[in-house]
Amino acid sequence: MIIRLAKNLFLLSRAAIFSLFLMLISAGAQAETVKIGYAHGLELFQENETLKQTLDALQSRIRGVEFMLVSLSPINTLSEIKEQKLDFLIGPSNFFVEFRGSIPFTHLATRISANGKEPAKTVGSVIIARSDRADLNTINDLRGKSIAASMPNSLGGWLAALREIHNKGHDPDAFFSSINFTQFQTPDVVSTVLNGNADAGILTTCVLEQIEAMGMVEKGSLKVVSEQPYDKGVFPCRRSTADLYPDMSFAALAGTPEWLAREVTVTLLSMPEFAGYRWSIDHDQFSIDQLMKDLGLGPYSYLKDTSLPGLFNRFKNEILIAVAFILFLVFNELHLRRLVRLRTKALSKALEEKERANEEAALTRRRFAALEKNGIISQLGTILAHESKQPLGTLSNYLTILQFHLGKKKEKDAFSEEILETMGSQLDRLNGLVNSVRNFAKKKQSPLVKTDLIEVAQKALRNYEANEPGFKKIKFRFKSTLKTAYVLSEPFSLELLILNLIKNGYEEAVVNSKENPIVTVSISEEDDRYRLEVQNSGKEMSDKDIERIVTLGESVKPEGLGLGLSIIRGIADHFGADIKFRRRTGGGVIADVFFSKYEEEGCEHV
Repeated sequence: MIIRLAKNLFLLSRAAIFSLFLMLISAGAQAETVKIGYAHGLELFQENETLKQTLDALQSRIRGVEFMLVSLSPINTLSEIKEQKLDFLIGPSNFFVEFRGSIPFTHLATRISANGKEPAKTVGSVIIARSDRADLNTINDLRGKSIAASMPNSLGGWLAALREIHNKGHDPDAFFSSINFTQFQTPDVVSTVLNGNADAGILTTCVLEQIEAMGMVEKGSLKVVSEQPYDKGVFPCRRSTADLYPDMSFAALAGTPEWLAREVTVTLLSMPEFAGYRWSIDHDQFSIDQLMKDLGLGPYSYLKDTSLPGLFNRFKNEILIAVAFILFLVFNELHLRRLVRLRTKALSKALEEKERANEEAALTRRRFAALEKNGIISQLGTILAHESKQPLGTLSNYLTILQFHLGKKKEKDAFSEEILETMGSQLDRLNGLVNSVRNFAKKKQSPLVKTDLIEVAQKALRNYEANEPGFKKIKFRFKSTLKTAYVLSEPFSLELLILNLIKNGYEEAVVNSKENPIVTVSISEEDDRYRLEVQNSGKEMSDKDIERIVTLGESVKPEGLGLGLSIIRGIADHFGADIKFRRRTGGGVIADVFFSKYEEEGCEHV
């Protein structure tokens, strides 16, 4: 019995201690304070009703905590949130878009209209004016007018109306002539409009109906500017904005215990209707985000920044896409140019090789044709020299008989004697030429003898001047600082070589010289050689023209056969002389023939 009593006393003492422990825990819990910050945005009578109902519901349902409401300034809201170390925040939905990225929060509930087809769209703007202002009926009528509003961050009392002005195609920042922010919509905005201190004012939707019902203003004294079609089943109040937005939101800030946020959410969603509103999880964040973006507010404030960083932030995606596209085009262009360059290089190389092969083949064909032509001409010359030997002999005999006959006359005719003498010299010259051709055909060459190059050049000049009537039309110059220039040659062939050079120079100078035609013959000494230079004015010679003369011995004259060049080259080779052709500055050609100086031993002088 005693043991049982003692056991019961022990159990009772344990129960008392446990109860006391629970009481201490409960007392400690009651001392915990939970701060709920409130950012002003509604009228005072609306604030009081919403906050009173919500605070009472939270305090009655959640035990062990004490909820304390902290009023925040509408100007320094963000800094006060950080200073007060709040657990929860109640404010207009645009506040949370504006502070997004600045403070971490979790959306719990949004106040919505208990009636209407779209309860999440509860807030808009109504633009009011005095009923006697017949000039104010639409948004366009407000351009350049004065306006009264509560605060610049009020969703229904300012921002929603600005977006409506933006949607009408106007610039909200330059739309009104003056703006008067009064802090409160009632009575400040209403009284400012009624007193005529502002042409119009902006209120949150349903505020006009409430103040008229409360008798704060006479019904009908104010009218709605740009009123939207009214349907009480869709939205119970008159409005000027086509778009509606979510109402105030309840959010948990970073650091709030999870169990407390859960209990608060359950309490808010379980609350009955109050003043035509209730808390819901329905939240149209997109419409608020678009409003802030169109007006360039909050996270979209850079849209109003015209500096380079601001423009980059505004058009960052477009700029990045454009830069990427440009880089793609640049790299693609570089790639294409590289491919084109490689292909062009390969094609050019192939074409160059083909062109080179064609040129070599054409050069070979032309050389064979030149050899064939020279062979034919050589045969014709041999035939001509052979057949003309007898007529020339006959002419020589008749000329001798004529001279003998005239010599018998007592009277001497100087003119006839001069003509006969000239004919005799020319006939001897022609016989010498025929004999040279016959000797060449018979492979019989005249012996090379010591010859004065200057004397032969002057003789060739005299002979050409005597046989060319137009020779005096050109400016001819003979230059030599040497008295004699002995070389080893055959005089007649050397004269023929010089005559052909002078003849070619003369014909080119007369036909193609732009100004005064010039032919210059000069003889100079270079080391162990003499240089005979014949230059003439004429047309500008191309590299191909010079190549034709040097390589193939072709004439550059349209009617030329190239025989003169063949004769010149053949005689030069026979004497062991070098012949070169080059362009003359100002047009024309310079022919250089280099002769070795005469050496005494083993040679005969004629």
